[in-house]
Amino acid sequence: MRNTLTTPFWQDAYRSLPEEVRHRYLAHLESAERWELRLDATMEAASRAKAALARLLQTPGRPRSAH
Repeated sequence: MRNTLTTPFWQDAYRSLPEEVRHRYLAHLESAERWELRLDATMEAASRAKAALARLLQTPGRPRSAH
């Protein structure tokens, strides 16, 4: 196995294939892993942007009475 697969899930997927067909599917697994990592990064960026926007747009609440 080349060290091109970085996540344990995709490494395990590669190792689960019969040895005689691994080379045939390695490029597909690498591509799927890259898509997954990009999607993960995009979701994380969107989540951070949403939180930042929410902080910017948050209006101060009314003071509460002590009584």
